[in-house]
Amino acid sequence: MSTPPFIAMPDGVGLFTPPDSPAPVLLAEPGTAVTGVTSEARGAVLLVPGLTGSKEDYIGVLEPLAGFGWRVAAMDLPGQGAFPGLGPRGSHTTRTMADVVLAVADWFSPDRPVHLVGHSMGGLVTRELVLSDAARLSSWVPMCSGPAAVPASGHTKLLQLEAALANFPMELIWEQKERMDRADGWNPPSQEVADFCAQRFIANDPIALSDCAELLMTAPDLTDEVAAALESAGLPAAVLTGELDDEWPLEWQEQMAARLGVPWHVQPGVAHNPATEDPSATAAMLNEIFTAAAETTERRAT
Repeated sequence: MSTPPFIAMPDGVGLFTPPDSPAPVLLAEPGTAVTGVTSEARGAVLLVPGLTGSKEDYIGVLEPLAGFGWRVAAMDLPGQGAFPGLGPRGSHTTRTMADVVLAVADWFSPDRPVHLVGHSMGGLVTRELVLSDAARLSSWVPMCSGPAAVPASGHTKLLQLEAALANFPMELIWEQKERMDRADGWNPPSQEVADFCAQRFIANDPIALSDCAELLMTAPDLTDEVAAALESAGLPAAVLTGELDDEWPLEWQEQMAARLGVPWHVQPGVAHNPATEDPSATAAMLNEIFTAAAETTERRAT
């Protein structure tokens, strides 16, 4: 599971709820405490989590990205944490969740496009905006995400999760999940983080979680369509992969980058969530990607 390195709010980071959306957002202004002033920002960055994650997965990259001059926000997806689910089974699709991401982008950065990062399932959600709303984006970065559904080898645990969600309370599912994860080597950095992970999982909307598990097993390969959309919009993109990622095979992610015609960045020493496992290096790599994207956009405009 994605495990934040800490949960104490960093300096200059604030918690907000957009007025027209129940999506809670962590927001950091460039180089200063949260003020709402954006005039000196190099650009806006919106970070989207994966299946059992949350905005807190990005808590370690917010301050360093703001230090690089970006105005940066991390959000929850529907059904995560304090964000209610969207409705009955089947309500949570990549399209409906992408609409939520777009609403947050419109609140967070109404006058400027955003650099959009989607971790894992978040990559599948955010690619919808490449296909439909590329003009709202400055760049797109799927992070440890694949071109389609996870490979068949990953379906067993998702099917088990779906079955458990249909039959047991979240507290009992967490107890079993924690035992299995600790047996597999999960070792949270503090009791505070361990308690947060428990509270976060139990707070998940089980219907949303079931829908999203199904999404991960059935998502189609839209790489060719996304490549065409990137080319048509002149939108920069990059694929970011943890060197030890085991959710989507590395060769799938490399091939996806090649088919998209975008750079493939491999971050050493991390697995499925670089933002939680090595926040400083991840912020530095994202800064390089955003900087290169801005330079590409400037060249194309001249």
